[in-house]
Amino acid sequence: MKETISYEEFSKMDLRVGRVVTAEEVPEARKLLKLTVDLGPDIGPRQILAGVKGVYAPADLVGKTVVVLANLSVKAM
Repeated sequence: MKETISYEEFSKMDLRVGRVVTAEEVPEARKLLKLTVDLGPDIGPRQILAGVKGVYAPADLVGKTVVVLANLSVKAM
C-alpha cells in the first residue's frame, strides 16, 4: 500500500471526467495505449498514455467515460 496523503495534498488534485475520443496502440510498447480524451470546453482534448493494453482493446475504449488527473505533470520517457 502506498503512503497516505494529507487533505491539503488531495485538494491540489484536479480530477476531471472526460470522454475517450480516440485510442490506438503504441508501437513497440507492451502495455501502452495512446488515448485522446476530451475534458470539456475549459480544457479540451488531452493526449494520455495508459498502461491498459493487455486489459482493453483500443476500440473498446472509444466513447467511454474516464476520470483523469488533469494537473499531473508530464513524465519524461
